[in-house]
Amino acid sequence: QKRWSETLKLTVDDFKIKTSDNTNDAVYSQFMISHSLSGFDFMKRNLNKKIQNLFLGNASWIDTTKVESIDKQIDFQQMQFDLAEIQARKFRKRILIDKRKISKGFDIVNKISNEIMSEFSKIRLELIRETEGGENEEKIAKWKKQITSQLKELNEFRFDNKKKIKLKK
Repeated sequence: QKRWSETLKLTVDDFKIKTSDNTNDAVYSQFMISHSLSGFDFMKRNLNKKIQNLFLGNASWIDTTKVESIDKQIDFQQMQFDLAEIQARKFRKRILIDKRKISKGFDIVNKISNEIMSEFSKIRLELIRETEGGENEEKIAKWKKQITSQLKELNEFRFDNKKKIKLKK
């Protein structure tokens, strides 16, 4: 597993499943946004450390015999990891907004988690379609700009931020 990091990007070595057959896509990345929230977390002003965005290397593969430009494909997978990070930050923000509801039970956490993962799947599919699987350079540039902007906008909700977060009303 590899937690999302602004500085440590994905590499070919992160993809643990080695494959070279014609039954699979050349590249596949599995991501997981997980949480470890408990009943007393509603008292905290920062829940960033409670929600992680992980790349699951043991469930991901790259067939280096099928990929023309490995660096380009790794970069495209990183973009998807970045999209997952945006969703993780949205999850952290929504949990903080709804933290009082956590004291009444975890249904709200599961509901938000399901919504976030569903949204991630849709956005990821949109990225893949629009960029033609990472081949359309013009669309890639547009998406990268959008991803950078959203990460910056949600910067307060990055995993590494330990400061108290004051929500704007």
